[in-house]
Amino acid sequence: MKISVLGIGGTICMLKDELGGVSPKLSAKALVDSIGLKENINIEAKNVLAVPSPSLKFEDILEIIKVAKNEIRNNSNGIVITQGTDTLEESAFLLSLLWDEEIPMIVTGAMKNPSEIGSDGASNLYQSILVASDKLSQKRGVLVVFNHVIYQPRFLHKSNSFSLETFKSINGGNIGYIYEKQVKYISPVYKNKIYHIPNKINKKVAIIPACLSGDDYFLDNLSAFDGLIINGFGAGHVSFDFIEKIKSLSLNIPCVVASRTGSGPTAYNTYSYRGSEIDLQKNGFIMGGFFDCLKARIFLTLLLMNNFNKEEILKEFNSYYMHF
Repeated sequence: MKISVLGIGGTICMLKDELGGVSPKLSAKALVDSIGLKENINIEAKNVLAVPSPSLKFEDILEIIKVAKNEIRNNSNGIVITQGTDTLEESAFLLSLLWDEEIPMIVTGAMKNPSEIGSDGASNLYQSILVASDKLSQKRGVLVVFNHVIYQPRFLHKSNSFSLETFKSINGGNIGYIYEKQVKYISPVYKNKIYHIPNKINKKVAIIPACLSGDDYFLDNLSAFDGLIINGFGAGHVSFDFIEKIKSLSLNIPCVVASRTGSGPTAYNTYSYRGSEIDLQKNGFIMGGFFDCLKARIFLTLLLMNNFNKEEILKEFNSYYMHF
């Protein structure tokens, strides 16, 4: 059994620097050596990047996929990615849309750096290696392992800035756990639809927040964007001013409405006032359903890179969370 651990940075590999804070310093090999693995698993540890996760880019995710596929060609039976948690829910989701291998890819990280008391990085890495090497992880695509829990990226949400239990499954349950060195799945295999891997990702999709007495002025200077995500009020609503201003712009780009609430879907046919979901759909907007604004932006960006037209984008958004 061979597992490839690919380090790309984050708190899990950070140590104190000359400024008194922490920054990426530990190699992937050093992380693996720190857990004292006793199982009969051959670990191939490689550094791909060494950056804090807010500075990850789409191009980095494409590079990770290339490296991971090369590891599989070199007989790896599982991939573990270690990265920062700030953008983990986004990068894991993008990976899940592109990873077309039956061999599992596990994404993990840490909330405490290795120099802190109670650091969680070594434990999360160890659990991820166990999940990556378990035969029941095959054909499950990309998974996230954190604090003894196995998550699907499509439901993943970072809910707290410091807690070790920061990750939650929003709108869907956890799919498994790791206890007593055993991987326990509690849900059947789910594999979401996989899309073509582009050579690059250069479409620009903006996120516009809905906020009290102020959502419409974010609509200035949108000509540079290829798509728009509105992080709407409640079940996917905007103000009178917003809907009138955006109608006047006559934007010829796909516009998707998500909910800023953090859980629950957008509505489709409940409210009919100006700026409601019925009004928005009548004016060509796409309701995001269970997508939050971050995942909706990634999903729309990828669809645009695959040359989906507006009607096809509507179909993909409507069917994604219903695809089994």
